[in-house]
Amino acid sequence: MIRFFTPLRLALVAALFATAIAGFVLVPPGVQLPVHWGMTGEADGFLPRELALLMPVAIVALVWTIFLAVARFARPADVEAGRYVTGVSLTALTAIFLAIEVMMVLIGVGASVNVVQGIAVAMGLLLLVLGNAMPKSQPNSFAGIRMPTTLRDPGNWQATHRLGGVLAIIGGLVLLVAALVAPRNQLVFWLIGCVLAPMLAATVYSLLHARQRKA
Repeated sequence: MIRFFTPLRLALVAALFATAIAGFVLVPPGVQLPVHWGMTGEADGFLPRELALLMPVAIVALVWTIFLAVARFARPADVEAGRYVTGVSLTALTAIFLAIEVMMVLIGVGASVNVVQGIAVAMGLLLLVLGNAMPKSQPNSFAGIRMPTTLRDPGNWQATHRLGGVLAIIGGLVLLVAALVAPRNQLVFWLIGCVLAPMLAATVYSLLHARQRKA
């Protein structure tokens, strides 16, 4: 059984709401805040203060609702097998949107914030955490690299998630370095590559592993 309401997650949710409230107090009405950044790292989408500050809160509420609903209606065996990865993912996603909320409030009060760099650091840390969690998961249809080859073969699942975990950790380390040294107009490409490459490589490995065992 997944324990959703841990002290850490409740503290993160409380901090998110507190930051949003602080934003309404500190950011003047009528200010447009960035909510989207283009491939060059420059903000190209803006919303009024009210909508921008509520967006991370709404996304976290949606994420929690989905996780709770899936845990409620999925098979108990699947929920238990994916319990560790699910808990880590929920904590990390809540923390990331808290960081985004903090950055938007800082922008609203006039601080100079490189949001893409901040997101890259957050995603790098997320990859490190997920990379550590992935090898600890068991075959399930709830959380992990879920595809026919991994779900049919526990050995394939374990091998794929061990490799995926190592690659995610490497991707996280590379992304953290890139966040510090890569030019701003290249950072989005580093972000996309470091997130997608480990999962794509693990997926290909799972297919090759299944083909090899079948042969």
